[in-house]
Amino acid sequence: MGKNWCMYLLGLAATLVFHVYYFGWYSWFLLVLAVALPWFSLVVSLLAMLRTRLKLETPGSVAHGEAAYVTLWAGNGFLPQPNLRFRLSITAVMTGQKTILRQKVKSQGSWYVPLPTGHVGAYVCRVEKPRVYDYLGLFRLPVSAPAPVTTLVLPTAKEPEKLPNLSQFLVRQLKPKPGGGFSEEHELRDYRPGDSLRDIHWKLSVKTDRVIVREAQEPVRGLTLLTFDLQGDEVRIDETLEELLWLSQWLLRHDTPHQILWMDPSDYELETAQVEREEELQALMKRLLQTPLRPDTPSLEGRSFPRATWRCHVHPREETP
Repeated sequence: MGKNWCMYLLGLAATLVFHVYYFGWYSWFLLVLAVALPWFSLVVSLLAMLRTRLKLETPGSVAHGEAAYVTLWAGNGFLPQPNLRFRLSITAVMTGQKTILRQKVKSQGSWYVPLPTGHVGAYVCRVEKPRVYDYLGLFRLPVSAPAPVTTLVLPTAKEPEKLPNLSQFLVRQLKPKPGGGFSEEHELRDYRPGDSLRDIHWKLSVKTDRVIVREAQEPVRGLTLLTFDLQGDEVRIDETLEELLWLSQWLLRHDTPHQILWMDPSDYELETAQVEREEELQALMKRLLQTPLRPDTPSLEGRSFPRATWRCHVHPREETP
């Protein structure tokens, strides 16, 4: 705007000098026109300036590395669009890194700005200091900024390079299987009203002269625990969450509810999430992606958890230079 005022004042000074040294009627006309021009521009532009609206949209979530864009729209309806300027900021919640992109709009419509999806995390996009100018760029008015929007860049499951022992879980005891059915383990007991006829052990019942039932049993597993550290640079966070996702999904596919434990960087308190379904795992991932990191967060790798009968600490491999 300052540049436009300088150019206008230079033009006004030139018109004034022309009027001083030339006494023709149109020198006065040019001077009056030059003085009135800014106000005429403001009057003509005012309706379009007041009607200008700005919209901001992003996808709710995308996969790590997938192309994604911020969609911006500016317009006022049916009038020519005055010059609109603002700053688009994209902030990574986990690292706090902020990118400022200056935007200049001269016509109505939509345009697209790429989102950074090279690393997992939550990215908050907001419009800062939107201003609309008259057609000559001499006056400006503030524009209502749209609400900030957040995009989650989700990790994709990645098998660890070195797998833990995933095939053996300590079974402490057996319990009756709800609803009965087939099981490799079973217990013999006397018939009770309500037992299914298909569970009766007929040969043994004939021998003992009692009605014996084969009751299906299922193992009662101890605590299955996954731990990880929410620390390190962006590459390490990517690998940690991708391997954590793979291990947790493997346990769910093998009907093993488990707990995930980590240290919250904000207060250094231990946080625990019980995971029994895929929906709970995805909700946890979204929560983790919106956690601000701190460089001095302690590690859980060396801690012991006596209650856990099977524990795996997610530890991405070290990058070799």
